[in-house]
Parts: sequence; C-alpha cells; structure tokens
Amino acid sequence: MNVLRWMGSQALIAVMWSVIATTSWAGAPPAQRLPSALLIFPYLEVDGGRDTRIELVNLSGDSQTVNCFYVDGATCNEIGFIVVLTPYQPLAWLASTGLSNTSTGAAAPPFFGQGEMKCVVMPPRPELQFHNTIQGRATVFGLDGATVSYGAVGFRRLTDGDFTGTVNLDGVTYAQCPDRLHFDVLTDRSTSTSDLILVSCSEDLLLQTRPGIGVQFLIINEFEQTFSTSVGVSCFGRLTLGSITDALTRTTAGTDTAHIILRGSSGPLVGLVIDGVPFGATTGTAGNEPSLQGGRSATVVFP
Repeated sequence: MNVLRWMGSQALIAVMWSVIATTSWAGAPPAQRLPSALLIFPYLEVDGGRDTRIELVNLSGDSQTVNCFYVDGATCNEIGFIVVLTPYQPLAWLASTGLSNTSTGAAAPPFFGQGEMKCVVMPPRPELQFHNTIQGRATVFGLDGATVSYGAVGFRRLTDGDFTGTVNLDGVTYAQCPDRLHFDVLTDRSTSTSDLILVSCSEDLLLQTRPGIGVQFLIINEFEQTFSTSVGVSCFGRLTLGSITDALTRTTAGTDTAHIILRGSSGPLVGLVIDGVPFGATTGTAGNEPSLQGGRSATVVFP
C-alpha cells in the first residue's frame, strides 16, 4: 500500500480519526535512534523452543549504571536488577540464562515466558550528557528459524537533574510517549498470521500496579476503506491481527496489507507487530516497528 496515498487527504483522515479519538494532542513523539535515558523493550520471549538476546550499548565515555525490570506478561509481576556498562561498550545476554559479570558487578536474572523490559540510566551526575547514554536491541529467535529483531523504544532526558526514581515522560523532564502508533501490516491469511504486541508506557514498578488500557483501532485497507474496533490489554498484550477484527484478515479486507492507527484510551502505549511472512509451505517472521505520532504524558516509577 502506498502510505502517501492514504495520507493525501488530510480532511478524510481527520474525519476517520474522530471515530476513535476526540481529543487533540499537540505533543511530540520520542525521537528514536539517539542515545536515551529510558528504554522500553516491548517483547521478550523464552520457552522450550524460543529465546531472546538482549543488548544494551553505552555510547558515552563514562561507566553507566542502569536499573532494569523484567515484567512478566502473564502475571504482570516485575523482577528488578542492576547492570553496569563500561565506556563505549555493548553488553549482551540471553534472557534464558541471565548474566553475571563479577568484574563490573552487572547481573541479570533469567527470564521465562513472555513479557517486556524497562531500563533507566542512573546517572553519576545531573547533566544531560550523563542521562542520555544508552541504546538497546532485542532479538527473539526459535529452533524453527523464525526470528524477530527490533530496537528498544528510547526516551531522552530533556532537562538537567538528579535521577529520583520517578521518570516523568511529560515532554519537559523526559520525552513524552507517542500518542498514536502507525503500522503497515500484512493481513492474516490461512497460511500465515501476524501478531500485535502492546505494553503500557505508564507503570509503577515500586507498587507493582497492573494498568489496564483500552485500545482503539482505525484500519485502512488498500482500497482506502476504513474499519474501527477496540480491545483491552493489561500490562502486556499479544493478539493475532485476525482476533482483533475480521477487517485485518485477507478474506474480509480484500487486500494483502492494511494500515493500522492505534491509540490507548486511558494511557499511551508502545508496541511491535510480528509479521507472519509466507515462504511457500512455511512461514517466517519479521519485526515490524511502528511510526510514532504525537506526544502524551506518562510516568514510570522505579524503586
């Protein structure tokens, strides 16, 4: 689908968006591919045939202490740990085995199941250059050869200040969360399906609250026909596109691809699509990261 074609009529898009949102958000989405202070990895998976390689990179000339939390997608329970990154160096580990580095003091416990991970820089000094220092990537791979690789969503610190444990993603202290996520996806068909992964931007990792969020969808197929629907997710949601609505199946949409605009009704979200790609008699996978639009405030509380 030609994305520019559906974006061509601003009036049409405005009318369609009013189906799922009535509030205008003038903020800016978080800039990506830049050294950041907070990272969200929306998708980790470890089971009998699947594992996740996690990578953090320190882009500064100083050692960095990073506070991370796994969040289990089934129970919403969190496990916290500290990793230390040496100057200009990457640090990687398999989620199934964890990490223990006696020379730096870095340690990460094993993780099993499905879920997400949030990591924040605990800077040695309050200046911005000591906050915005890390990037991250995760690769989920299986014995069947299917692989999903993606970049962690990064949020930059915007003003000098000490780290207090409360990360205000308000567009003043830290960059805001995106208001809307845009995906170009492969519609579900009999030979392959695609999955949508969603996690909440806001989270209280101290009190271990379990936010529930309604998700509103606007779907545009290649014929510029529009559909809308809504679902609910907790701290972590994984849904096949066809289970969200028949409009995301090849049979109903009538097209091989569709454009999705989604927005959390009670709080911002980040996420990822796992495209199911048919290869003859087999199915492959590919990580499909969204375009981010607008800004919306959220808060992440670290112990």
